[in-house]
Formats: sequence, C-alpha cells, structure tokens
Amino acid sequence: MQRERTPRVGRRFVLGFEGTRLPDDLVAFARRFGLGGVILFRRNCPDAATVAALCDEIHRRVGEADPCGRPLVYVDQEGGRVERIHDGVPRLPPAAQLGRGGPVAVEAAAREQAAALAALGIDVNLAPVCDVVQEGESGAIGDRSFGGDPVAVAELAAAWVRGSLSGGVLPCAKHFPGHGAAKVDSHRGLPRVDKSRQQWASVDRPPFQAAVAAGVPLVMAAHVCFPAIHPEPATLAAGWLGEELRGGLGFRGAVISDDLEMGALAGLGSPEEVAMAALAAGCDRLIYGRMLRPDLAVEPIARRLQREQERTDDRT
Repeated sequence: MQRERTPRVGRRFVLGFEGTRLPDDLVAFARRFGLGGVILFRRNCPDAATVAALCDEIHRRVGEADPCGRPLVYVDQEGGRVERIHDGVPRLPPAAQLGRGGPVAVEAAAREQAAALAALGIDVNLAPVCDVVQEGESGAIGDRSFGGDPVAVAELAAAWVRGSLSGGVLPCAKHFPGHGAAKVDSHRGLPRVDKSRQQWASVDRPPFQAAVAAGVPLVMAAHVCFPAIHPEPATLAAGWLGEELRGGLGFRGAVISDDLEMGALAGLGSPEEVAMAALAAGCDRLIYGRMLRPDLAVEPIARRLQREQERTDDRT
C-alpha cells in the first residue's frame, strides 16, 4: 500500500507582500513548497474593489499553484487603530469602547463585520484580542483590549467569536498566553512578565478559556515570556502550546504564530532555527508579514523545513 504523502512544508506559512496584485514570486513559492495562506495589510487594501479582486486572485492563482488545499486570506480587522480595510466593511471602535455595549452588542458588531469581510473574500480575521490589559502595560495592547476585568473580557471575547463565526469568517483569539501585562512591545523586544502560574490562571487565562469554549478555530501564540512558568517565549514553548493551551484548555484548532519577524525573537537563533523551534513547540502556521523585516527571505526557511521533513520521511 502506498504511504500517505506528507503535507507540503509551505502549507505552514502565511505570507505578506507589497502592493495590490499578487506577486509572481509568491505564486512561485506556492508552486514549489505549497502555501497555507496570505495576510493582507493596509498597504494591500486601498478600497473594497481592490480587496475583492485581490482575494479572488489569491484563491485562484495560489490554489492552482498548490492544489493540496484552499489558501486562506488573513487580515487584522480588530477595530480602532488596528483595521487594515477601511472601505466596504463596518468601521468598529476599539475593543475598549465597543465592549461597553456588552456581549450582545459585541456579538452583533462582529457578525456584521464578518459578513462584510466574507463578501470581500476574507477567510480569517485575527481577532478578538483576549488580553486583559493591566497597569504598566507598554501600550502595544491598550484600548485593543476589552478591559482589565478577566470575567468581562472573557464574556466579550466569547461574544466576538460567536458573532464572527455566524458572519462567516474564522476568528482567532490572541495573544496567548496574554500580552496585557507586558511592559515591552514585542515588536521591539521580548516582554518578560513576572507572574506566578496562579496569577496567570486567575487573570490571563479566562478569556482564552471562554474563546475556546465558544468554538474559536485559531489561537495566536505571542512572543511573551513568563519566566516563572515557562522559560521560553510562548511561541517557542511546548509548555504553553502543548500543556496549557491544548492540554489545559482543550483547544483542538490551529495555533498560529505572531509575526516571526518581530524584535522579540531577535538573538534567539537564525530565522530557520526560530521557525523549527516554533513548529516543535506546537505552532501549526507561521506568519511572515514582510512588513517588519521585508528583507527576510522565507525560501531558505522553507528549504530547511523541507530537508528536515525529508529526513523524517526517510526514517519512517
């Protein structure tokens, strides 16, 4: 009997690009390695017609280049200061303001927004933010959080998940295990949060638990370190992604990394080594937005993963 073929390594990647047309080199990457998805930023989304045409082009051309599965189009459309699409989609206030209307209002807003995103061709919205914002936080989260009360944030995050699912777009709970107390912006450096396991469990865990219970299909791993719990940043920590998220919370969906170009991971190894560590820790998808480090080439990373996969296949 013929052995089942191992999924192509490029299915692990979610890539960004410049401009409003799909680059030929990205299609070539998909043809060679496969490609799991494409992430859009403000630079790609000048108006609704362009977004719709671009999503159609991604689904069609990447799908033809990699027929192993439909590529997903991702976007960060939280509301407030993190909205990539400004045309053709309801503009939402930041979560801190939206949440004042309560779970019913949040669910309705997320449903309306998701329906508009789905109509444009978006598959995944990297929201809701499940971080419980706390005193001294760097400002990287701030009003992107529903607030500082873990119970309230949990209720509102679950409402967003339900609304997005009913509107036809996959939501993603972020930034696990919690960025709300980080005094350093992980875009620039590695945040280290001094909390015990009990403190984390009582404050940061409940919103993610609620999102999982509401059926969230994706969770984003954060480049945040809780040294008293696990020594590595969560993106690279099997203790967080395997033990806490999958074991403790019972999450059965896909784990996606925060952008692996971010400054928090600088000095922790080569891009290839960091990617291998993230996959070994339990990340199913790796984001390279090509915004923070546009010079970072993903092809060598894919080649490294492909060599490792071929060695594994040979041994089995």
